[in-house]
Amino acid sequence: MRDLVKQPLTAAELEALAEHSGGPEALIAPKQRAAAEGMSGKKLLAWLAEDGKRVRRPIVQIGDTITLGFTDPVRAELEKRLKRR
Repeated sequence: MRDLVKQPLTAAELEALAEHSGGPEALIAPKQRAAAEGMSGKKLLAWLAEDGKRVRRPIVQIGDTITLGFTDPVRAELEKRLKRR
């Protein structure tokens, strides 16, 4: 487990995460979307790496599946995957 606020992900770590989670835009915390408007690609990843509060949390990986945040669909998917174990 890693506290992303105290130890933010690097741009390289965010880039690898973005490849498995729908792109860099999927990594933006909901309350930070307005501040990130107009950014994309490497610029967005660098901006996210500057402050862990900008990244959607929690990030949960179960096997090859990565989920971001705790929306109802994400919770349902996590419960389903955990029950299979």
